[in-house]
Amino acid sequence: MSASLPSAISSSEVQLLRSFAASPARATARLVSIVGLAVLWGLTLVTGWRAPALADAHIGRFTVTFVEGIFHRNGDFVIPGAVTGKSPDGDFKADRAFGNYQRQDVTLVGHVLLHQRVSGSAQPMKLTAQQLRIFGKPATYVATGSVAVVQQNRQLHAQYLQLDDRTHQGILRGDVSAQEDDRVVQSQEIHYNTLSGAVEVPGQLNGFSSDSDFRADRGSGNQLAGTFTLLGNVIVHRFGNYTKANNSNEPLTMWCDKLDIARKPETTYTATGNVRIAQGDRTLTGPLLKLNDVTHTATMTGGVHGEEPPDRTFDAAEVIYNTQTEDFKALGGVRATFPFRRGEFAPSPTPHPSVSPSSPSASPQPASSPTAGPSASPGPSPSPAPSPNASPSTR
Repeated sequence: MSASLPSAISSSEVQLLRSFAASPARATARLVSIVGLAVLWGLTLVTGWRAPALADAHIGRFTVTFVEGIFHRNGDFVIPGAVTGKSPDGDFKADRAFGNYQRQDVTLVGHVLLHQRVSGSAQPMKLTAQQLRIFGKPATYVATGSVAVVQQNRQLHAQYLQLDDRTHQGILRGDVSAQEDDRVVQSQEIHYNTLSGAVEVPGQLNGFSSDSDFRADRGSGNQLAGTFTLLGNVIVHRFGNYTKANNSNEPLTMWCDKLDIARKPETTYTATGNVRIAQGDRTLTGPLLKLNDVTHTATMTGGVHGEEPPDRTFDAAEVIYNTQTEDFKALGGVRATFPFRRGEFAPSPTPHPSVSPSSPSASPQPASSPTAGPSASPGPSPSPAPSPNASPSTR
């Protein structure tokens, strides 16, 4: 293997490079001990030479392969062609690389692909980007340009990703999208701690799933605990079930100042501050709402006002409502107003019995005898009624 030498290289280094040409494996060990290492996720690169032929360095647990590398005594190096690396925990590749081994600063450029096995998971993490820089110890990683991180059912997309190995704090910026199963959250910036699971979204965010969407001014939560809080001008839409014949096929919309979401042990929502719910033409307003996504029961407390146009309203201390069956219950000091329309509640006419010709009570009774009175013996047989064909008596 031939090597072109920088003019500043000493005679001892020339001898080292000559030994590298004679025995690359033995010379690699000497290079490591004399001129130092550059670390790339535990990966080490040797310095101080230019190799136009394929170089395959085995250092520690890593194997690094490149066609040509240019290394300088001040620590700068450039690998102008394709570079790949492998270890028991993963692998990477890129179109080229550069950096400074003395500062432990390495940048991979062009079609960067990295696989890394993650503790506690059977599936490795996959990262793709246009550029990936690793510097410092503990290392800080900065990926830029169409960044994507995929592991099992989770995906992260952004234009910029930074992760600090010391603090475990990650920052994603620029068209950020985080997806888990069918749930997607989007924002321009998301902060995430890989150790604690804490999540913070300092700016406006929105998201959607198969049956809902939402927006808010900001948010925070913890992925490991299964909690998340939306803050400021919160709007949530729950899509209707269009297989139903009743009004439940209409979507439900909720507005509030703050919405707390808990997914363990079951998904619940707690909305506070100017809470308003609308489904179809019906609305409910109140200070506090709790919704159980398993039982579909919404409980609104603290003084509830309901409206159904054009002219039906009610007020109650508490309302319990099922978003699927639309069963509704108002409790505590209920006051309701309903429309009154003239004639709607008019009394029914008094029924009159039909007159039957053979009914004795329908026949005229003869005039009472002057001697007849209450003193008459009880139970006398009444005088027979005149025949219906008899002519009325004349006076």
